[in-house]
Amino acid sequence: MSSIYDWLKAEIEAGTFESGCRLPDHADLGADGDGWVPGAYESLLMRSTYSIRRSSIQNFLLARKVRKQILDPSEQNEKAEETALLKSGALAAVDPLISFLYSMKTDKAKMRDEALRLASTSRKRELVKVGIALLGACGDENEEWIEGDKEVLLTLARHEEFTFYAAPALRARVGADKVNEYLLPLCDLVDGWGKTAILYELNYEKTPAGTPAIEYLLRRGCKNRLGLALNANLCATKGRLAEKLEELCAEDASLPDGELWTGICDVMEGLTAFDGIHDSLNDYKFGIRARDAFATLIGARTELTQIDPRGEEILQRMR
Repeated sequence: MSSIYDWLKAEIEAGTFESGCRLPDHADLGADGDGWVPGAYESLLMRSTYSIRRSSIQNFLLARKVRKQILDPSEQNEKAEETALLKSGALAAVDPLISFLYSMKTDKAKMRDEALRLASTSRKRELVKVGIALLGACGDENEEWIEGDKEVLLTLARHEEFTFYAAPALRARVGADKVNEYLLPLCDLVDGWGKTAILYELNYEKTPAGTPAIEYLLRRGCKNRLGLALNANLCATKGRLAEKLEELCAEDASLPDGELWTGICDVMEGLTAFDGIHDSLNDYKFGIRARDAFATLIGARTELTQIDPRGEEILQRMR
């Protein structure tokens, strides 16, 4: 079997790739198919109260094994490192591992070599995840890309099993000021948990309304295969939904284009799902403003029904 990275590249080049498809190591998970939808394990655990923390001594011993392979690459050290990492699981290991490697003053250039090896040549997904995280940690936003790093991160980010790790790694490497340039083009290439991971890493600070990141949230940010409620509150909050709806209510306001109004209806439908699992209109800080402005628009601009017929149904949910 080729490495996961090489397999993924081949699938993309062949035009047969899907962001949530099975990875070549799925048989190793001990079940008929993946135990989790790609990206769901990390995403759900990070949003729950379940503890995945390990003891400091466990993390320290793991870091020693990884550091030994970084500084003295060999078949024996590689095997010891990979055995330890596979027992740990990437989600529980990467943050303390990076912290210990930093405190041990591990050579960053050598760490980058090992990160690239793990990310691009491993046949096990947990090893790829660790490699991605290390690759994000061994550079900074002020340096030029080392050849290959960007391609590896952007390629692996295409699969939702790895987007959770690749999105923050890309942000760490390019910095908040440039992160949207790299992550926004990926948003439409993933449509599950990976999309959520990217939306959380985009830079919305000091970003004026009308700029690409803000516009994207209201136009296409909510659309995903897992349900509109998943990202609705994030899109409403960071996309300034209430503010946009109030702008559209102005007497001199133009009719929104089809994509924008459909996207707004997606967000409003997600916020009014009231499924008891995801954030709803009641959790959105400006929910009352959004509700009132949306109702005003539906009443005053009947042509909006021709763009998207869901308006009345959404109003019924809010009553």
